[in-house]
Amino acid sequence: MDRKGVIIHLDNDLKGILQPSKDLFDQIGIEIDYIICSTKEEFENSILEHKDFVKALIFDLLSEEPTDGELNQKDAEFLENVRAGFAAFNIPIFVYSGYLEALSDQFDNCGTVFKVDKDEDFKEKIIDKIILFYESGFIDVFCPGGLLEKQIHIDLHNAFTKQFLQNDEIEKIIKNINGTKNFQETSERIKKIFKRIAVRTLLFELLLPEVNEDGQIVEETVSSTEHYIRRIGSIPVWTGDIFRKENTEEFIFVLTPRCNVIRNNSILVCPFVWKEIISKKDKISKMLQADPTVSGYDRHLPPSPIFEGGKLSLSKYFMLEKTELLANYSLVITLSDELTNEVLGKFGAHFFRTGITPWDTNELSEEILAENAKK
Repeated sequence: MDRKGVIIHLDNDLKGILQPSKDLFDQIGIEIDYIICSTKEEFENSILEHKDFVKALIFDLLSEEPTDGELNQKDAEFLENVRAGFAAFNIPIFVYSGYLEALSDQFDNCGTVFKVDKDEDFKEKIIDKIILFYESGFIDVFCPGGLLEKQIHIDLHNAFTKQFLQNDEIEKIIKNINGTKNFQETSERIKKIFKRIAVRTLLFELLLPEVNEDGQIVEETVSSTEHYIRRIGSIPVWTGDIFRKENTEEFIFVLTPRCNVIRNNSILVCPFVWKEIISKKDKISKMLQADPTVSGYDRHLPPSPIFEGGKLSLSKYFMLEKTELLANYSLVITLSDELTNEVLGKFGAHFFRTGITPWDTNELSEEILAENAKK
């Protein structure tokens, strides 16, 4: 078997669904094996057998028509297996079913899980997507045994070990953190600190410019998508968050510094005007650089495939009770630390700006001319 990868497809219709799908995929000529399974047991066994080479999963979750829109017990159990096991694979997963209404509340907000009705075109909705993900390299990054799984360990190891030049430094750090306490009290903190050291170092290296063999910097730009993050932690509000008021087009951006955002009952925010960006070609570059000649005291956020962008009205800041925010707003996106820091810097420049009584331009002009005449 070609070990470059496998696609596993489950359906109880061998002649009408499975074999035609396999034949269609094989005609494309991609070096991936297309495995077809007609029972759930066969499907699960195939996943276990080829778990290190799975590139995509396709299955009809339902063994029979739902009764009153409800899953039968066996299908419900299989659904739990999908959630617990199969969805853990960082690969495209396609639920290909004629009874998607029974799954209307399942797999929401799962960007790698696709629900496809059997009335839709199989090639367009499934095969073409798999080809896109495969040929673009996306699957090779996230699949079992992929670049992240292999390379991230190497990169983290290098980033981590290079932090310690002397062989007594790790011991000193542990003793410094532990102090006179028992390790039962501090071991979790010690593990978290060393984990942060490794991840922060790796992130720092990833953001540095590359240098070629001649020692020259290789110019590299980032995608706008890299500056927008969907937070996965449990902290409800954080600096750099953008929230949307329920059932409105009203958005706010959290300006409160990180040291206060959790402790304070009131937070500093400013309006965010959704989708209001600069579109003139000769001004886009200045917009990205936050040039005040095009944005004034505002800060435009460029659009990306996951966030439409808009304008932060930094001069219209106000205080908002955190209870009101959590009750009436929902989190949309969070800016990267890098972009958040840039925004806070611009806000600070506006907030702390000072002024003096205006100069008399005429008098000053005469003084300058008189001084020049003496030279």
